[in-house]
Amino acid sequence: MLFFTFFAVDAMYIQSIVDSEEKSLQDFAFFKNSTGQNTVINSRSTFCSWPTHSDRLSLKFSFVGTEAYYIRHRKVTVEKDRCLVVNAGQLYSSSIQSTEWVHGLAIYFDPQLLQVAADTGSDEVLLANPIERRGSSVWFYEDELLATPRLRHQLTRLRQQLEARPMTELELEEQLYHILLNLLLTHRRAVHYTAARLSAIKATTRLEIYRRLHLAREFIEEQATEALTLDAIASASMLSKNHLLRHFRELFSYSPHQYVTSVRLAKACHQLTQSELPVQDISLNAGFESPSSFGRLFKSVFTLSPQQYRLQHAG
Repeated sequence: MLFFTFFAVDAMYIQSIVDSEEKSLQDFAFFKNSTGQNTVINSRSTFCSWPTHSDRLSLKFSFVGTEAYYIRHRKVTVEKDRCLVVNAGQLYSSSIQSTEWVHGLAIYFDPQLLQVAADTGSDEVLLANPIERRGSSVWFYEDELLATPRLRHQLTRLRQQLEARPMTELELEEQLYHILLNLLLTHRRAVHYTAARLSAIKATTRLEIYRRLHLAREFIEEQATEALTLDAIASASMLSKNHLLRHFRELFSYSPHQYVTSVRLAKACHQLTQSELPVQDISLNAGFESPSSFGRLFKSVFTLSPQQYRLQHAG
């Protein structure tokens, strides 16, 4: 069941109820064929699976229940009162399999509105050049964030107003602008708080190491199925092997090798539940050297063989 309202050429609201693969794919096709720039999706679902795709910068928020997102083979779960920001152009997929209704809100932001919200120029500069586009990129670390009380209030208020009545494009754009401002602030604070785990003395040094460690993590996620070396990871992230080994565990609670293994296992789990490929093919696709070593490792982690896991968790 799909309800939708167009507010203007450049703004769109979709309200959907999805409980089957067929409805899920219909919902996805409708969304991808839309021409709106600012788009808000208010969804309730027990089963939903969107294939790998990319779009504008988007915010995912859960009011009730959990939705799983897969970014570069990494699984990120968005639980109640938490959110995830997916960068523009980033490939990802999403999935919901629940016995209870999952209620979430997804906001896809107009790139021009994003630049306005991220503009840190002085009032004098903004007044002198109100339409200038500086071209500065806005990029988020794609991790689950705990929404602040203010952000939760803004998202709840937006949802309630959209459910109650149509909104003009002007009204919607104003609310999305303030949500973006709060989101940027929430993300910045989360980065500073998390970077404080690192043992470097200067705050500026911690933030730079934090940024490079995320480059290392992204490289691992993108190349996890290949034969990785410390030299390759360190080179891709512009870190020495010493810094990589010392700080990666501080930030992510895994060593680089452990993280490679976790990404490969996550990819294998996804394929076990979302495909009918033989276990042998899945082990090789995920980057494991042999099906036997994959089977032993898998059972040691999940206490189930890959086949047992498939039977128990397949949708």
